[in-house]
Amino acid sequence: MVQETKIRRRIASSIANHGLVAILASVLLVLVISILIAYHFQAPGNLIMTTGFESGSYQIFGERYREILARDKVHLELLPSSGSVENLKRLNDKSYRVDAGFVQDGMSSPGEVTDLVSLGAIGYLPLWVFYRSEETFDYLSELKGKRIVIGPEGSGVRIFATKLLKLNYSAAPPTVLLDFAGAPANKALLEGTVDAVMIIGTEDNPLVKELLYNPKVKLMTFRQAEAYTRLIPALSHVVLPQGILDISKRTPSQDIHLLAVTTSLIVHKDLHPALVYLLLDAAVEIHSNAGWVYKKGEFPSPRELSFPTSKYAEKFYKSGRPFLLDYLPFGIAAFVDRTILIMVPVAIILIPLIRSIPWLYSWRQRRKFYHWYRELKNLELEVMENTEPEDISGYHERIDRIEASINKITVPLAFFDEAYKLQEHVDLVRRKLGRFSNHPKAGNP
Repeated sequence: MVQETKIRRRIASSIANHGLVAILASVLLVLVISILIAYHFQAPGNLIMTTGFESGSYQIFGERYREILARDKVHLELLPSSGSVENLKRLNDKSYRVDAGFVQDGMSSPGEVTDLVSLGAIGYLPLWVFYRSEETFDYLSELKGKRIVIGPEGSGVRIFATKLLKLNYSAAPPTVLLDFAGAPANKALLEGTVDAVMIIGTEDNPLVKELLYNPKVKLMTFRQAEAYTRLIPALSHVVLPQGILDISKRTPSQDIHLLAVTTSLIVHKDLHPALVYLLLDAAVEIHSNAGWVYKKGEFPSPRELSFPTSKYAEKFYKSGRPFLLDYLPFGIAAFVDRTILIMVPVAIILIPLIRSIPWLYSWRQRRKFYHWYRELKNLELEVMENTEPEDISGYHERIDRIEASINKITVPLAFFDEAYKLQEHVDLVRRKLGRFSNHPKAGNP
C-alpha cells in the first residue's frame, strides 16, 4: 500500500512537471513568434506628408513637424500642394504614397472616406479678406465687380471663397475671380493690380503678416459672421481681439470678426501606431499654445469633423502616449509595444494547443499497452467461450508471448502503473487458464 502511494505521487509529480514544461514552452514560443512578427512589421523610419503651397501655413506646419520627428530619427518628407483639396485627393489615391496631410473641415462628407482617420483638429485657420479702397467694406456684397484673388484650384480657400461670394451674388461678372496665390497675390494687391485677396492661414503666416501690417491694406470684418456659420457649417466664427497686433497702440482699434476653417491632421488608418503617437506628440508641441483666435490648450482636439478619430488618438487624448515612449528610444519602444500587441492574439491561439501536450504525451505512452490489452481480452473471451478445452497448451503459449512482449515495453517511471495493471490482468487470465487445466477433459499443457 505504501509502495503504491509512492508510485502515485511520483506519477502526479511527473505529470505536473510535464505541464509546467509545456506552459513554459508555450510562453517562450509565443514570445519568439511575437518578436519575429513585430520585427517584420516594425515602424518605418520615414513618413511622407502632403502640406500646401510655398510660404503657406501648411508648409510652415510641415517644416515644424519635420524638425520634431527628426529628434527620433524619423525622416519626414514634405510634398508641397495647392491646399486641402489636393491633399485629400493624394491621401485617397492608393497609388500616390502619402502617409499624412492637412485637410480642412468641409472637404468631404462623413462616411465618404473609409481609409482615412483624423489625429485631431489642430486649429482654426482664419479666412482673411484684405482689400485696397478708400472706403471701408464690412460685407462681401461690397466686393461685387472687384478683382478678387481666391486661390488656385485644389485649395481650400478657393472653395470657401467661391461659396461666400455666391451667397452674396458677387461671384459672377463683372466680378473678376483670379486663381493665383502666395507672394504673387500679395504683390498684385500692393501694386494695385487687384482689389482684394482672400487668404486662409494663421497669423504667423508670412503672407498674412505682410498684408496685416501694411498701411496700404485694410482687413475686412465679417459683420454677418454668425449667419455664414449657419449657412456653411464648416466655418466657425472667431474674433481677432482689439489690440492683439499692438496692445499699446490698440491695434486693431476694435474686435475684428472673422470666419475660420478647422484643420485636421489626417492619416491612413493603417499607419503604424508608434508613428501615430510621434505625430500626436508633435501636434501638441506645435498647436497647443494660444493663438490670436483661440486659447491655450484648445488644440489639438479630438473633435470629430469630416473624418472619424483614430482609435490611437482617442487613447492619446484620454491617457497620453504609451509609457514605453517615455523611457525608451523610439525604435526600441515601438518594437516592444508592437511585440506586446501581437503577443495577445498569438497567445490566445497557441497556449491552449501547447497545454494539450501533456495529454498527448500521456496518450502516446498509454497506447503502447492498448494492443496487449486487446490481445489479452481476446484470449480471455476465447477461454470463457471454450468451456471444455481439450488442449490448453496453445492458450498458455499465447499468454506467455503476451507477457514477454509487455516486459519489453519501455515507458517513463510515471507510467509504470499501467504496466503493473496490465501484468495483473495477465495473472488473472493465467489463473483462469489454471482452472481449465484441472478440468477432467483438458489435456496436459
